Amino acid sequence: MDNERLSRARAAMAAAGIDALVCRLPENVLLLSGHWPLNGLSFLLFPRDGSPLIIVPHCDEIEARDELWEAECRTFVHGVLTAGDAYAEIGSHLKAASAGKRWTRVGIEASFESVAPPWNAAEIAIPASATRAMLERAFGADALVDATALLMDLRSRKTPGEVAKLRAANEIAAFGLAAFTENVDIGVTGVELAAAVESEVMVRGTGYKGTRRARAFAQVATGRQETSVAYRPMEISTNRKLGNGETALLELAVVADGFWADRTRPRVAGVASSRTRELFDVVLRAQDAAIRTVAPGASTGEVDRAARSVINDAGFTAKEFLHVTGHSLGLRYHEPVPLIVPGGTTELEEGMVHTVEPGVYIAGTGGMRIEDNVAVTADGAEVLGPAPRALDG
Repeated sequence: MDNERLSRARAAMAAAGIDALVCRLPENVLLLSGHWPLNGLSFLLFPRDGSPLIIVPHCDEIEARDELWEAECRTFVHGVLTAGDAYAEIGSHLKAASAGKRWTRVGIEASFESVAPPWNAAEIAIPASATRAMLERAFGADALVDATALLMDLRSRKTPGEVAKLRAANEIAAFGLAAFTENVDIGVTGVELAAAVESEVMVRGTGYKGTRRARAFAQVATGRQETSVAYRPMEISTNRKLGNGETALLELAVVADGFWADRTRPRVAGVASSRTRELFDVVLRAQDAAIRTVAPGASTGEVDRAARSVINDAGFTAKEFLHVTGHSLGLRYHEPVPLIVPGGTTELEEGMVHTVEPGVYIAGTGGMRIEDNVAVTADGAEVLGPAPRALDG
């Protein structure tokens, strides 16, 4: 049980005058209960005082009871012919749990627009009008307040237990990076590389340091045209075969029991050109400069400037390095605080976890990015799940 997380949450609720939180998004259920929902239909009632209650589909009960810290677990029948009205049953549990409590401010996830999936990532369930109507019936419309900012602020600074989970996720991601390195070769396609990476993560990651569920989402760009636009938030893995001297660029998301890693590696098939080596060296030095700058009290703008200065000194501009130097992550692939951007004023604090991912992208030449995850420590930064950074060889 992460007592530090529970203490921080209750202190934040007290400061905000919130009597209870109701969370449905898997990322927030995990944050406050220890359980990563399987299908996204679990509801957690987390009071400032007293014991939490989680209401889960009966088909999730085994996993929930194994993972929960302290919440009482109740179930409703779901996914079988005898299932009833899920919202009616969930609402009745919530209303009964709040009876006599005199709660006047109940925090809900009213403003989340980007969300992480449950274990069943193929179908995400999100709070919408049906959820809102159920909560209004259970607590009264006037009692509901938006707790999105409170939850995201809590998530911006990880506890030691959460950093340990993220360290494990990054070590699992390193299995995928190694598979990518080993499989890049002349004649290999982006789709083949993505499949090899995802297989390695799932096979070796499941069971690693007690991880129950591991999954990868690998995207691989190949060749000049594909890698030159790899600054986009997504890459498209294709059946295009790598030629001699061409670069493959892996964008890799890994989730291990609800905790995320975000890594990128470039790799050349055959023999790299001098120009490709030059671009790799610039990006590598930029990443190192940024990581050396990470420490409590450093601003996000300072970290960005450390990376961007190396790239600018090499003759490139915002036209070639056109994305952020890093973003937060943890219970989601991308989180908002801290954001490592030009002019950023957020001061880094111990427990923050973010990416460092400088890149250069040139039409007709190709793109290059190296990305790792760092945790802000008491006196600097820890690169989570260190993995080799080599263009070839």
